[in-house]
Amino acid sequence: MAEAVARERTSREHDGHEYERVLRKLVLPELSTVRLNELTTERINRVLAELGTRSVNRQRKAKVVTGAMLDVAVECGALVSNPARGSMSVSRPQTQTRTLSPSDLETARKAVRAWVSKKRSGPRATGDMADIIDLMLGTGARIGEVLALRWSDVDLNAQRVQIRATIKTETSVGTYRKPLANARIVELPDFAVAILRRRQSTARDAHVEAVFPTRNGTWQQVNNVERRWRQIRKDAGLDWVTPNLFRHHVAREA
Repeated sequence: MAEAVARERTSREHDGHEYERVLRKLVLPELSTVRLNELTTERINRVLAELGTRSVNRQRKAKVVTGAMLDVAVECGALVSNPARGSMSVSRPQTQTRTLSPSDLETARKAVRAWVSKKRSGPRATGDMADIIDLMLGTGARIGEVLALRWSDVDLNAQRVQIRATIKTETSVGTYRKPLANARIVELPDFAVAILRRRQSTARDAHVEAVFPTRNGTWQQVNNVERRWRQIRKDAGLDWVTPNLFRHHVAREA
């Protein structure tokens, strides 16, 4: 029970930090000088339309936060109705779904190995990229879920792994392991077992028992892995290959 309460509290705190960030960076720069009685649906639509030219994700978040903020104003009696509730509909653009062919997959894996083999300054963790992507392919897990793996989650004899958590990074909190609401057990293909056996045989002590620790023994950040993959796919001409595609291409052969 205590763990569940702590997990719920952490989740709410994370949501609160995200709402505050969106409010500060996206909503207030556009609306902070407008009086509540002057705030119309038309004015909100202009703000949302401008944000949509930069990012549909920002547009969507701004609408959610603005709506929630003005709901409070209605509850407090400062507004009769919420003008955000009649604002423009925000939806993600439809994109053509592409899948990874065996050739695409091999090209991507070669690109990762080529990138890792290049001489560069920076943490040793950059050499983990090939293993991280192969574990995503072998488990169908998200980047954060792979980075959150601990050795206690791995059973190499039974060839399975428990996906229990993901990695979150917040400015005021740092990088931490956040338990999932619904953990799951995933069977491991042979190539994923081989990767984990190799890593286990060379693993160093880490403060957090991570399968993919930083060189300081802490959790790796999701945005760092995402940034490395963007550079890899750009160098290889694979701009359309996203981590989400790796998740849905759960390989059973290496």
